[in-house]
Amino acid sequence: MNKILMSLAILTASCFNMLAQTSSFISDCDNFVDGPNENWPYVLVATTVADSSESQGSQTFSMNISSLPDGGANFRVYKTTANGNDYFGNPVSLTLGLNSFTVNAVTFDRAVKFQFSSGDIEFIALSLNEEDSDCVDPLPTPSSSLIRDCGDFISGPSAWPYVLIATTIADSTLSQESQSFNMNVISLPEDGANYRVYKTTANGNDYFGNPIALSLGENTITVSAVNFDRAVKFQFSSGDVEFDALSLNEEDTDCVTNSSSMGIYTSDNKFKIKLFPNPTSDNLTMSLEGIDNVNISIIDSQGKILTQESCVFDKDKISLSNYQSGIYFVKIMTSDGSKQLRVIKL
Repeated sequence: MNKILMSLAILTASCFNMLAQTSSFISDCDNFVDGPNENWPYVLVATTVADSSESQGSQTFSMNISSLPDGGANFRVYKTTANGNDYFGNPVSLTLGLNSFTVNAVTFDRAVKFQFSSGDIEFIALSLNEEDSDCVDPLPTPSSSLIRDCGDFISGPSAWPYVLIATTIADSTLSQESQSFNMNVISLPEDGANYRVYKTTANGNDYFGNPIALSLGENTITVSAVNFDRAVKFQFSSGDVEFDALSLNEEDTDCVTNSSSMGIYTSDNKFKIKLFPNPTSDNLTMSLEGIDNVNISIIDSQGKILTQESCVFDKDKISLSNYQSGIYFVKIMTSDGSKQLRVIKL
């Protein structure tokens, strides 16, 4: 009996430890090293002289802060100069939400560090030189996105500031094929928004199509195939267009979740996990193939964790009966990774 109880305790503990963190304090994150004194006790090392030419590039940190200590907190930049002297920047107050700072590139090898005045700063996202921290798990991909928040769009000309590149002349024969986009729009700015087609012609000239008004619901256009290499771009007049589905040449965007994906696979296809039915008015059933149990978190559309459960087994029920109708995410965590699945509560 004692052996059984001990085994259950070990199993429960191992499942609990698999639950991932969605926030972290600076004092608990090993990305930070000890600082020079009690005024600046935590440091992010961006680069050192030993990094040679890489240290000459721009150095950036970005932190999304969810909580600050009562007296607030600051950061400052430390860097070495061309003659090897130390430079300390002025303290900069940290604020709730996104904080970002870039140290410009130089032509000499140098050190750059970001020093912080407190370890009681809680954050939900952290990146150093565009590399995300392992101290927190990323929030689930949202179920919708604004054009201006989606990395699929690049900067365009002033009247058409957001552009989807369908193909370029460098794509050679692939550029001759038909080019299309499909967007399901769920919100438009008050004055509406338009898109237009840009393409190059057979003689290399630029062609701009007439503006077309975007509408709520599905918007799609296809530029017909040709027999010459060309560029095709879709230009948009506003970044305040919200969509919950977008594909370019039948390839879905990563800016919103794909609710049809209901499985998790390892590289060797070792196991599969499903939730059903979806949508549901009451319970979801967990289906596990090739794995004993998983841990889950239920998260609302704003990224708030509503509940966490350890050791969910095959055919276990996950109740949504106490939640209002709407979109939720079930984050499924295994020793091989995690995935967020969008579910709909009717």
